[in-house]
Amino acid sequence: MKAWPLLLSATLFFACGPRNEPASNEVEDTSSAGAAFEPVAPAGKVTVSFPVTDTTEIKILFELNGQTKEKSFELPLAKDVEEKDLYRLVWDKPNSCYIGVLKQNRTTRYYHASVDDKGFLQINHVGTPPAGVWQYAENRQGLGKVSLSAKAKLEDTYKHNIQSGRIIADFIVRVIPLASKDSVHIYAEFGGANRTISQAVPAGYKAGVLVEEGKPAACFVALEKEGKLLNTVEIKVESGHLQINNLR
Repeated sequence: MKAWPLLLSATLFFACGPRNEPASNEVEDTSSAGAAFEPVAPAGKVTVSFPVTDTTEIKILFELNGQTKEKSFELPLAKDVEEKDLYRLVWDKPNSCYIGVLKQNRTTRYYHASVDDKGFLQINHVGTPPAGVWQYAENRQGLGKVSLSAKAKLEDTYKHNIQSGRIIADFIVRVIPLASKDSVHIYAEFGGANRTISQAVPAGYKAGVLVEEGKPAACFVALEKEGKLLNTVEIKVESGHLQINNLR
């Protein structure tokens, strides 16, 4: 499993009653595995394409030593994201390439193009690649940091009246500045449930709330720097419950 501070996606549910204690959400990872890892020169070629227009399929073509292997996977991919931001390739051996892909909820999934014991090409989904590989893809290659589109805009406050289950109430997410510039608090509220979390803000970044068009019951806490966005937390209302999903 990935080590702290990059966490596997975890969901917190809040049905009713106030809770105000901050929960920390760290962002940066400076572990030695990612810093020490360096990709190698490939002996083959990996090509990634997205043939379905609603971005629910990824096709991977692996070519090596005169052999060709092609495989497609069904996957809900991040929308409103430039194709170049959807994936990264990391070659850890001349005949081994990991493909990191950005999912719809802005977490990542990895595939592995390699050679089996009999010398045949194979492409498989892997739960967690080696630490150096995913840290290189996400921290150094920037997988998950997407280009800020013309339609996307970070806000300090999001408020929208919605119905979820039997509850009709204002869904509110707000950035609360702190005296220290290296973090902010994020306040979320719906139907009597509320939660405040702490979001780290590395130097040069700005924290804000990002709402996707046509999804009033969900938003992201995002960090922006030089036109690049990194979503760190998903906050949404589902079946009347306030949910907070750590993405990193």
